[in-house]
This record gives sequence, structure tokens and C-alpha cells, in this order.
Amino acid sequence: MPDAPVQQKPFEEGIEKLIARLRRAELPAHVFNIYKSDDAASDVRGGAAKRRENLRRYIKAIREPRFALIGIAPGWRGARFTGVPFTDEDRLCLPGSCYDRTGKRERPYREATAGAVMDLLGARSDVICWNIVPWHPHKPGEPLSNADPDSETIGYGLEVLEFFFSRLYPNTQAVAVGNLAAEALASLRVNGQSVSVAAHLRHPAHGGVNEFRAQGRDLLGASEDE
Repeated sequence: MPDAPVQQKPFEEGIEKLIARLRRAELPAHVFNIYKSDDAASDVRGGAAKRRENLRRYIKAIREPRFALIGIAPGWRGARFTGVPFTDEDRLCLPGSCYDRTGKRERPYREATAGAVMDLLGARSDVICWNIVPWHPHKPGEPLSNADPDSETIGYGLEVLEFFFSRLYPNTQAVAVGNLAAEALASLRVNGQSVSVAAHLRHPAHGGVNEFRAQGRDLLGASEDE
């Protein structure tokens, strides 16, 4: 008789269901599904599969975070090519790391916002990062650009975020990064209840990096040297 299938533990099963939701989402034309599709002009072959695996490894490494930093959407120089919120290829996909690049160009992509968040968090395992919209909104006809997500796309993202909190991180407090994320979180319901937002941080873009760092250190109890 064939061996019985190995039963997944609840956390690992939740990760797979989350990734399946991300992959099968049907999105507007101006929102690129980074976990489903490859852009032949920008992605290496199998880029979407690599991004799914990057995300899987990232979530598996952070099981019981105290906080979830919630942004609005991946930037084209950042999570668009890593699949991991608030990261970029230059800092995450180092030689010898377990994370793979997916951008076709020779130099890895580098994003200022990702750098600010990664510098703040370092190697902490008590903070997980996510976005209201986990896919990449862009300007029509400009795949390598950023655009604010519309209300329809935010609605799709909130459905995923509800699963994220209810199934994977029910005891984790949300932290909004930027005004758009804070506004969207205000409408999120998990198991019929409003989500408790522990803090609202200034977004590091557009001159906000110093304020973001100061607010983040206050929240996490980090010193200037960390």
C-alpha cells in the first residue's frame, strides 16, 4: 500500500492556503499578480514560483510575532521582485541566502522604503511585514511603476489580510505604515471584530524616513545602536 500523505501542521497548512489565495486572485489589468505571473521583459524564468517560495520561507521563519507592520502595496523596486513585503533584492537576496532574485536585470533592485524597514527590524523575529494589497498596482501600461490601489483592489487585499490575521497570526497586533494603510485597516474586520491597531507610523518615503525610524524605535524598544 502507498504511504499515507504526510499531514501538515496547522501553521504550515495556513501558509499554503494563504499562498494559494494570492496566486489564484483575479485582479484588474493594472495590478500585477507577482505570485502567479512572470513578465517576460523583467522576470527571470519561473520568477513567480521563486517569489512564492521566498514568501513561504519568510512566513515560516516568523511564527509568533508581536507586531505586523502593514503597508499599502509592494513597490516595483522592492517586494515586486522579492515577493516579501518591505524587502528588496539587494538586501534580501544575498549570495548564499535562502531567498532568490527574480529580476532579469544584472544588478539587484534596491528600494529606499525597504532599506528603512529592514534597517529598523534587523534580524528580529517578533515582527512580520505585510501589505493591504499584496500584489503590485502600477500605472496602466507602465509595469515598472507604482500606483495607489483602487477601492476594488483594496477590497481583495483585505480579504487576504483577514485570513492572514485569523488563520496565521490571531494574537499579532497591526501597525499601520502610512496613511493609506491606516485608512484601509480601519475597515478591516476579523471574525466580525475591528482589528486593534497598536500604532500608526509615518511612511518612510517622501521625507519621512527619520520620523519613521524614531517612531519604530519607540514602538519596538530599539536603541539608536541597534
